[in-house]
Amino acid sequence: MNKPTLFAFALLLAGGTVAAQPAKSAGGKVKPKSQAAVTISTPAAPAPLDWSLTYAASITPEALRQDLEVLASDAYEGRKTGEKGQKMAADYLANAFAAAGLTGPMTGAANPYLQQFTLNRVALDAAATTLQLGGKTYRGNADFHAILNAAFERPQLLQPAFVGYGIVDEKYADFVANTQEYKGKDLVLLMGEPLNAKGEPLLGTDGKPSPYAALDLKGIGARQRHLMPLGARSITFILPSAEAFATVPANFKRALGREEIEFDGKASDEHGFNGLLVSPELGARMLGTTVAGLDKYRKAVAKAGKPLASPFTPAAATLRAVRNKVPFTTENVLGYLEGSDKKEELIVVSAHYDHLGMKDGKVMNGADDDGSGTVSVLAMARAFSQAKKDGHGPRRSLLFLANTGEEAGLLGSQYYTENPVFPLANTVTNLNIDMIGRVDEEHAGKGDYLYLVGADKLSSELHALSEATNQQYNPLALDYKYNDPNDPERIYYRSDHYNFAKNGIPVIFYTSGDHDDYHKSTDDVDKIDFPAMARRDHLIFHTAWALAQRETRVAVDSNKP
Repeated sequence: MNKPTLFAFALLLAGGTVAAQPAKSAGGKVKPKSQAAVTISTPAAPAPLDWSLTYAASITPEALRQDLEVLASDAYEGRKTGEKGQKMAADYLANAFAAAGLTGPMTGAANPYLQQFTLNRVALDAAATTLQLGGKTYRGNADFHAILNAAFERPQLLQPAFVGYGIVDEKYADFVANTQEYKGKDLVLLMGEPLNAKGEPLLGTDGKPSPYAALDLKGIGARQRHLMPLGARSITFILPSAEAFATVPANFKRALGREEIEFDGKASDEHGFNGLLVSPELGARMLGTTVAGLDKYRKAVAKAGKPLASPFTPAAATLRAVRNKVPFTTENVLGYLEGSDKKEELIVVSAHYDHLGMKDGKVMNGADDDGSGTVSVLAMARAFSQAKKDGHGPRRSLLFLANTGEEAGLLGSQYYTENPVFPLANTVTNLNIDMIGRVDEEHAGKGDYLYLVGADKLSSELHALSEATNQQYNPLALDYKYNDPNDPERIYYRSDHYNFAKNGIPVIFYTSGDHDDYHKSTDDVDKIDFPAMARRDHLIFHTAWALAQRETRVAVDSNKP
């Protein structure tokens, strides 16, 4: 303020109203009063501070880096669920929550910040896994290779359904996508791709093979978008030759012999996969034909240039998996901040802190997946806790939830939602963060974007609040590419938020997208874009703040796929 203003304000405090003083003429005589008294009104009260801005500012690139350089260091050995590094990370997070002033809500536990539970490490005993067919016993790792979950621990009579090459494409479709005809069945298909009458790829461009031609995981991946939604119990892939079958152990190394992690008596079938990779001879027998019969079908398709109805009558076959199990304990990490007048209602801010451990002697540090989400949750916990200490705490309570076992099938969030510490009926929203520290190819050179998934699935109000919050604070470019129900990545179903969503709790999933270091030993701290990450965290913090302070909880008013 300048001095005249201060003087007038002092007079105002003394008497409330200041009369205009009579003016004197040049001769010193007082001029007649010619104007009324002037009233000085009280200045308008300043606009209230936006405390959300104040505390979001405490989430800085430097602070995020400080935590991530610890959690994504080699000392933490890739934070594999149930192993040394994951336990170290759990302790780090629990201590950080306690230091920030959050409460551990696990009453009666040795450590009130840890929600501990038991899982099993499960590995297929391939050599003991069998397929009974035509009075003969076929064995895993010799006659076929298998990826099987608990659904086949008891012998299962297969219900085969032949689906040609298993392809749905604009030019060629072996079956109708999104049909319920194959639900619970055991699909059988030919690996490779159909050819035309000239022996050229029917679906390739300029005579080059299409992605379906690959006799490895890429070939299966090309089919995944349309096969997985069919709800089949298993899929048998028939290799086109003995030579191709011999390459299966090398081409499918990442999938074969893979260790699974499951709840005791409750396999994660929803996210699992049952598959057999078989030779032409065994595949032909399963379809009730011969290798020559398979070749005849391929040639007929090539001549017709389109899919043909199945000429096969599958033979009865029984499949039984032998799986070895070893129990172990793991833990979610919980930090709780009690709200004020609406403390019975809860906002959950979550990320998974586990990763893949070590592979081939290399540490899978998972700096982005999901070290970036984990340190973001920790930063927001500190910011909200400081706000409460300063007298600006949230109306609703907040739970900061670091989940274990996400990489094994969303197991930590499944355990929490099946054994909630706070009633799910009182849980307003879950904001879940997974891989938020990089810039993907589609946004190269620009980190001011964020992918959002799920905001509109259950609550139009949540979506509207999210959009409005973004517009209010230094807007990011919000990308809804992965929110499309037809998106082949199906991300809505692939991270911890889904266990809340399937319980009717509105969610928003935040990610900056995929990159070449995904699930590789090169996902390291030095590749994280910390300024971009901090800016994204600010939006998530503002969204959590708005949810925690608003008068009414967001309504559950929609049910979108």
